[in-house]
Amino acid sequence: MFLIYSVALLSAATAGIADTETSRVDYSNCLIDFTTNHLDQKTARGTYIKAAQTTCMDKRNAMIAAIKKDELEFGSTEQEATDYATEEADGVLTSFTDAYAGYLSSNTRPVKQ
Repeated sequence: MFLIYSVALLSAATAGIADTETSRVDYSNCLIDFTTNHLDQKTARGTYIKAAQTTCMDKRNAMIAAIKKDELEFGSTEQEATDYATEEADGVLTSFTDAYAGYLSSNTRPVKQ
């Protein structure tokens, strides 16, 4: 009986992690499309960064919701889960905004996962 319960818990945790990773990849891929479009247009860095703040919001919100759900299941408070999930989404966005100038100057493009 304990083994069945353990397997059920592990399956639930694995499913949550998979949802979180899928939402992270979806958000990243959306930002890749956005970034590639702006690189092709040779958008100035400041303009790109400003526009990136409000793009892919549905994917960003889905990522935040998935991470928050996992954090709540692991015992975080509502505020801790929200803060952590938002920080994670901000980190994804920051990785793109920080890399933009390098992509622009080297004429390279980010690659989808």
